[in-house]
Parts: sequence; structure tokens; C-alpha cells
Amino acid sequence: MSDKWLFHFDVIREVTEIKEEATKNDKGEEVITKKEVREKKPITFAIRKPNRKMYENGEMFYAVKLSEGIKAGLLTKPLLAKRYKDDGGPLSDDEKSRYAELFYELAKKQDDIEKLKLNLENKSEATREKIAQEIMADIFQLREELQEYELAQSTLFDQTAENRAKNQTIMWWVLNLAHEKVGEITYNPVFGKDSYEEMLDKYDELEDSDDPFWTEAVKKFAYFVTFWYLNGISDPKEFEEVEKIYKAEQGLFDEDDEDDEEEEVEAVSEEEEAPVAKKKKKAAKKKPAKKKAAKKKVEETPKEEAPKEEALKEEAPKEEIVAEDKPEISGETEQ
Repeated sequence: MSDKWLFHFDVIREVTEIKEEATKNDKGEEVITKKEVREKKPITFAIRKPNRKMYENGEMFYAVKLSEGIKAGLLTKPLLAKRYKDDGGPLSDDEKSRYAELFYELAKKQDDIEKLKLNLENKSEATREKIAQEIMADIFQLREELQEYELAQSTLFDQTAENRAKNQTIMWWVLNLAHEKVGEITYNPVFGKDSYEEMLDKYDELEDSDDPFWTEAVKKFAYFVTFWYLNGISDPKEFEEVEKIYKAEQGLFDEDDEDDEEEEVEAVSEEEEAPVAKKKKKAAKKKPAKKKAAKKKVEETPKEEAPKEEALKEEAPKEEIVAEDKPEISGETEQ
């Protein structure tokens, strides 16, 4: 059975290629010269979609690491929270109330996303996509506010058995889900298929290397898989939103984003010019009306002049009569 994938992303790598150029010398002979050219090429990576067996192995790994932490003397979260509660806790009553409200709002927004996927209201794809973007923006804002409250308690719970097991489990998922696309349908595991310790050594080797390509690839895998594990995202569009956050944090911007900004500026300018264009169209529409009026006048004037023409026609025979009388007079004189 073929593997399924949660998300694909690219990392730019500088590649040295040898290119051949054919030229002719003074004698007309063909000479081939080889040149080393450095080019930037996108290398595609993929996050594998876990199957049932992988989920079971991940849960088992978490349970083992949790047990190891407890045996080593680390306190669990409930135990530590109970001890700290006796001292009043790190948050005030108002902060605790707000913290609970944020959790409720976050759960409600996640339910809205699930309902939107089912499309019970038969909304169009464009409408659903727009609503989904708005909901995801709200979710990210709620998570940021929640993180502020959690940071107040993070130092307290950093050394719990659960936190240690969670961090190691996230690393386990990174090592098992990271793949590199090497063909149309071929994927290779980035950290190999060996034991956890050997894969972890491979991870440390790539992370500590001076190669910016692998440093960026490893950093992206850790970021995306952590977000997936903690927030349960599975839709590629949600991963795209996470990628935008990652790029914003790293100060990276795509050319496509810049083109989008230019298009938005052009759209705004067109909207501003639209009222002016409408006014011009209205003015242009008024001009033909004048022509019609002029035509009407031209059509009306012949009607008024028509009686004059008839009068001229009536007077014409009188002139002919006069012309006929003159020869008779001239004839009498000749006699």
C-alpha cells in the first residue's frame, strides 16, 4: 500500500552543475568547453501521514519515556500542580478565568472548522475557503494568547515527566515522518530506517552541519511536526498557514507574496479610479443625447421648409407663361 502525505514543502539548495558549450575556433573546428555553474534548485520534502500502526508505536514510545522519567525521580504534572496550588499558583483569579475562556473559544473555533469541512450548509468553495482563513486567523491569535499564559507556567512544568516524554515523542515523530522526494513517486526517509538512537544521531549530524540547506530542512521538519502534534492539524491548507507563520518568524518572504502585494495595490488603485471612470462614462453618455437632439432639429427644419418649396413650384408656371408671351410680341414687330 502506497504511503500518504500530510504536506509537501521546498527548500532551496545551491547545486554545482557542469555545462558544456560548443563553439568554433579560427580554423572552423568545433570546440566544447565545460563550465561549472552554481544554480539554485528547489528540493521537495514531505511529511508522511501516519497510519494506525505508527500511532500505536508513537503512543508506546510516549508511555515508555514517561515511565523512565518517573523512575528517574521526575514529578508528574498533577503532583506538581497540587503542590504548587497550595502556594496559590502562578496565575491570579482573573487570569485563570481568562485562560479558561481562551480554551473554550479555541475549542469552539476548531468545531467550526470541522463543520465547515462537512459543508452542511452547502456553501460554495470560495465562501468556505474565505471563512476557513478567517477562522484559522482567529485560532492562531487564540493560541498566541494561550502561549503567553502557558509561558508563565512553563518554567514550573518544564521538568515534569510528561513534558520530557512529550518532547522526546515529538522528536520520534520528526525522525519517522520526514521524507525527501527523489522522483515522481519515490520518497526516501531523511534520517534512515534504523533504531531511534541511530536516527537521532543522523538528526544531530545534519542539524550541526555547516550546510544551510540541511539546517533549514531540519528546522522546518521540527517546526511543522511539532505544530501537527500539539494542534492536530491535518489539512494541507492549514500547513500552508503554518508555513506563512514560520516564514514571518524567520523574516523570509516569497516572490509570490510580493506579487500578491503588488496585485492588491493595483486592485486598490483600480477601485479608486473606478468612480472617475464612471463619471466619464456618464459624461460620454450625455453627448450622444445632444446629437439626437440635433438630428431632431435637422429633421424638423425640412418639414417647415416644405411649404416654401411647394410655393416655388406653384410660382414656376407663371414664369413660363411670361416666357411664352415674349416671342409673340417679337413676332408682331417683325411683321
